[in-house]
Amino acid sequence: MKSRLLPLAALAFLAAAAPAFADFDIDAKAREVAKSLVIVEYTLRNENGSREESGQGIVVHKDGIVMISGGMIPDALPKEYIKDIKIRQPSKNFQPVNATLLGRTKSRLFVYLKAEKPLDAAVFEPKDAVATKLGQDVFGVALTPKSAGYNLYVGASQVRAVTELTHTFATTASFGLTRANSPVFDAKTGAFLGLVFPPLGEGMVLRDNTGSRRVELTDEDQASSYLVWDDIQYVFKDIPTKTFETRRAWLGIDQTAGLEENVRELYKIDEVAGVTIGSTIQGEAADKAGLMARDIILGIDGKPFSTSVVPEMMVSHFQRQVDKRNPGDKMKLDILRDGKDRKTIEVTLTATPKQASEMPHIHSARIGVTTRDLVFADAYNRKLPQDTKGVMVALVKNGSPAALGTTPLRSGYLITKVNDQPVENQKQFLDLLKKEETDNADAKEMVFLVILQNGETQVCRIDLTK
Repeated sequence: MKSRLLPLAALAFLAAAAPAFADFDIDAKAREVAKSLVIVEYTLRNENGSREESGQGIVVHKDGIVMISGGMIPDALPKEYIKDIKIRQPSKNFQPVNATLLGRTKSRLFVYLKAEKPLDAAVFEPKDAVATKLGQDVFGVALTPKSAGYNLYVGASQVRAVTELTHTFATTASFGLTRANSPVFDAKTGAFLGLVFPPLGEGMVLRDNTGSRRVELTDEDQASSYLVWDDIQYVFKDIPTKTFETRRAWLGIDQTAGLEENVRELYKIDEVAGVTIGSTIQGEAADKAGLMARDIILGIDGKPFSTSVVPEMMVSHFQRQVDKRNPGDKMKLDILRDGKDRKTIEVTLTATPKQASEMPHIHSARIGVTTRDLVFADAYNRKLPQDTKGVMVALVKNGSPAALGTTPLRSGYLITKVNDQPVENQKQFLDLLKKEETDNADAKEMVFLVILQNGETQVCRIDLTK
């Protein structure tokens, strides 16, 4: 299998250098695809510094809409830290065009950006998409970043396995297929197959010609992977042109486990696959519908959700079915309770709770902390009631009073009191700090009551003279 770097200016003269797969001209296809590829850059900046990030984008709409991998701008990254998004076009000698973030797909795997003016680029339209097959010869097309000379990169490989988890990946034989978010094509026909995704890593459960099996990938057998067409069709449909927000469907269960063979035999379960509920989250969809811990889910809407015999894959396949639905949708779950009672329970799915990154992050310069309001996970992970009040420390500035106290504040601390005054939310916290600065401008110390990540409380004292 071959991988090649091709200078953009020389593409027209390199068709003869392409690997020979029947009569198909890979370099001609690469030249065509390159017209839809751009470089995306942004600065990740907060009070402790900044760094430049770069990745590849695909132009998907005539109004300057560019799609990038969700991993390039992680879902956990607060929007306040994302600065100076720019798009660089090959046709414009990679001169930057400012862009804004519109939102990310429900799967969180892709992000849409919008250039502030129309781009001189072709819109990528996968009209000839086909399904991936084992043993298929494939190639990916990508642009390298500035550090590598903005070259066109063509990587050829072969499909070794297909991985069906919450998403379906095709795994190839060579590590360097191309970079994330690169289009992948059939090397014999040029048909579109999918988009490159970061390597899956070790210990994945793969499907090959013999069925499901566990494969440990060694250093010599690492693989590049791509998301197959069936899993990404949605990103090329109903492309947004304005800012938007999506929420995934949520069942509200935790600590799920796939059906083990010994449990299947013990309870004489005929179904191949199932998922055991470890716990239900109080007040959420599953709990309201009457699902209970140790219930075994065997079907959805009267049908099996997996045919795998691998417990880890059963859980992924079940989650995949939940992810296909939207908040407000209903699911009929066929369950086994106490190893003997079969029931069908209808659940109305809700929306996933807001994440920390979705909350406003505000920096308080006097003490050197960035805080935000609480989200569901903050209390749940600490085993605290959901009506717990306070603010979360998202960042502590290096060298600030908050970082240098005798018992300094730390990222992840939940502040419940300031100088013995209760804190309910971000607004009240900021008001308290402002009042302290006005009324006690000469104060040498500030005292915080916090809840640590393990749920224990602690008093933090910071020295305002430093």
